[in-house]
Amino acid sequence: MSVLQNITWGEIFLAAHTCAALACMVRVLYKQRNVGSVFAWLIILFLFPIFGTLAYLMLGEPRLGAARAKRSGEMNRFYRGFAEKYLADRYLDIAGQVRPRYHGIGRITERVTGLGATQGNAMELLSTTDEIVDAMLADIEAAQHSCLLAFYIIEPQGRIEELMSAVARAAQRGVDCAVLADAVGSLGFFDSRWAQTLRDAGVEVHASLPVGLLRTFFTRSDLRNHRKILVTDGKVGYTGSYNLVDPRFFKQDSGVGEWVDVMMRCTGPLVLEMSAVFFADLAVEDDENLQGIQQYIALHEDRIPTLLPENVAQGGIVAQVIPSAPDQSDRVIYETIVSAVHSATRRVTITTPYFVPDEPLLTALTTAAKRGVAVTLILPAQVDSLLVRYASRAYYPMLLAAGVDIALFEGGLLHAKTMVIDDDYALFGTVNMDMRSFFLNLEISLAIYDRPTTARIAALQQGYLADSRRISAEVWEKRPKWWGLVENTVRLMSPLL
Repeated sequence: MSVLQNITWGEIFLAAHTCAALACMVRVLYKQRNVGSVFAWLIILFLFPIFGTLAYLMLGEPRLGAARAKRSGEMNRFYRGFAEKYLADRYLDIAGQVRPRYHGIGRITERVTGLGATQGNAMELLSTTDEIVDAMLADIEAAQHSCLLAFYIIEPQGRIEELMSAVARAAQRGVDCAVLADAVGSLGFFDSRWAQTLRDAGVEVHASLPVGLLRTFFTRSDLRNHRKILVTDGKVGYTGSYNLVDPRFFKQDSGVGEWVDVMMRCTGPLVLEMSAVFFADLAVEDDENLQGIQQYIALHEDRIPTLLPENVAQGGIVAQVIPSAPDQSDRVIYETIVSAVHSATRRVTITTPYFVPDEPLLTALTTAAKRGVAVTLILPAQVDSLLVRYASRAYYPMLLAAGVDIALFEGGLLHAKTMVIDDDYALFGTVNMDMRSFFLNLEISLAIYDRPTTARIAALQQGYLADSRRISAEVWEKRPKWWGLVENTVRLMSPLL
């Protein structure tokens, strides 16, 4: 009894906290798939036990919530049934359409999502803000049935106000309009007058992955919907790196210059799959949305035959929609990227604003360079995240030593996410080359099995190279040694950035 009386509240707290930290460490070893993430979390829990325990409980695992998982399961079953009914016999056997080394890459996505490659698509590459907004405005103004927008960031300034007004006018003339914006990325939009203005015009406006103190205990708050999608009438679709922002106004105080983005305007059967991704994202937000989307699709089922591949073929491009999300059974976009790099025989050219690879991706890039593939990374000279900047630079010595060409774009924050393999395969979409895009965010990409379209993306990349300065291994090694210490210290946290 006297022993118990001598125990202080501080000792009780320390013992309880130690048990909590040890429990988190055990859970890290049991739950985390990525070895780098395991070590990063163990380091945090060991060095900062109180902060680390709280951080892991809030951010350690990709929890989307039991109710959302249930709705997601229902929608997945619905769309798999839809695909089996309408699209299964129309998905392309790519064996006769593309090079053999890409056959398995295409099956990665089809196995996980049920979405296969389609032919008969057409694509237009848009590389300036005015080109993108002008094209979007024209298609919204021409919409007769539906206008669907899903974006990570909507910031209604400058030309984006024009676009919001066009959506409102479309709704007022009877077009079914819906806007799904990420609750964190588009916080300014929801706080602005535009959210209510659109609702008053008849537009459905929804927040994706809402956050709040209570939700933190049940869902992970930093899992974000990073997709960028616009679909009109189920026949024209857009995706790429462009958020609904005017770069003349967006983050002008960050010191990185104007953001440089690209979008792909698509027609053909892949647009139907982009619509499915939008509807699924909207449906899983709450039970009311789920029921509403299911009823809407059932009500408009008679329009589906007009959207099937044989009726909407617009060109000769073979392409595949790749939606990726943290609740998928496999890391579909990550596995696609790594497999594509390993398949390269002549060149790999990548543009990305945030480059924080893990060991398998780093190995894929360096071994490609060592076997004679021309590997080029085009990164912005300045990014809006200090930690990402330092973590990214920690990988430069290994990449440069292997023969990878690193170019720093100096014309603004290069936000385009593109990858070209040889001369006949490209990945284009919303995915950054970092662990957040690979494992935590909801993303969308297009796998493009087409020489002319790949050539257009490659030409765009060459334009970025013209505004870039290359890094030489010799010059990089002459920097003060303490920079390497800082960068490698930050790199320990790279699996969590």
